[in-house]
Amino acid sequence: MARDYKDEYSKFQSSEEMKTKRAKLNKYNRDKGTYGNGDGLDASHGKDGEIKGFVDSSTNKGKKEKSRMKDSERKKYQKGGKLKGPSHEEGGILIEAEGDEIVVNSTKNGAAIKHEDGLLALNENPDEWEIIPKEDARKRSKNHA
Repeated sequence: MARDYKDEYSKFQSSEEMKTKRAKLNKYNRDKGTYGNGDGLDASHGKDGEIKGFVDSSTNKGKKEKSRMKDSERKKYQKGGKLKGPSHEEGGILIEAEGDEIVVNSTKNGAAIKHEDGLLALNENPDEWEIIPKEDARKRSKNHA
């Protein structure tokens, strides 16, 4: 079963602690004359719970997502590796990825499973591997025979 993000978010936002924080932020906005003015800024709390001022609303929403997920274990694979866990349909696995990383789909065509040993070895010793199309490999082997 897939995760229901809307349900999780509504539960997160309905706690008494979050209602109190939102009320303080709304009051701060009203006092500053900025409530609902469409300027793209949100009043924001620091880690200490005190209002720090205004930040870009998209940045602030990202902070909300991170804090909502703080008790979730996001797996880090800085050295690569095989992910084990539920399918996408069952909610998947929370991972932390960075730019320029490549994810190979294991279920679309079986590529990751078919080439698992080579892919894992590529993480260990990238200079010892060369990826070439199958047709090129056939031509190369015939030329060297």
